[in-house]
Amino acid sequence: MSEADSAMADEHAQDLQAFIDQAPLAQAALQEIADARQIGALLRAEAEADPNACTLRFASDVPGYPHWEWAAVMGRADASAIPTVLEVGLLPGEGALVPPAWVPWSERFAEYKAARAEQPDEESPEDAEAASDTEAASDGESVPHEALAPEAAEASDEAQSGQPTDSSEAIEHVVE
Repeated sequence: MSEADSAMADEHAQDLQAFIDQAPLAQAALQEIADARQIGALLRAEAEADPNACTLRFASDVPGYPHWEWAAVMGRADASAIPTVLEVGLLPGEGALVPPAWVPWSERFAEYKAARAEQPDEESPEDAEAASDTEAASDGESVPHEALAPEAAEASDEAQSGQPTDSSEAIEHVVE
């Protein structure tokens, strides 16, 4: 490491120390959103791209959130200013359980359509059930109410009761 790199590393460490010195302020801000017993010791200070910002990470003891950490983003106007709290929150740490990456519906649907296109000869259980319901209806048999689509079930109920189910139609029915 060159002297210039060493001097920069020392300056950076001193800059982080200014933020670390404000850890009690960060903990007080975290206590505004969490019980003090759920906020543990300072784990580390993470430098941000801006030399006047830093994130302090604290241990978390929140039930159901193992490996998560409290974070307090600290900032200052310039190198001579005292850091203050900008934002606080609970963030996943190393090994934390997090949901899978979100996949847009259009991509998921495209995968589904591609999978269906590969197997056009196979009939899904839903298709087979729909086909048997259609055949039963065409033979004059009654189709179970549960097998009807919601719109068809509503129309069936309306037809059986003789009363419209839509409130605007009900008003018209009463007026007539």
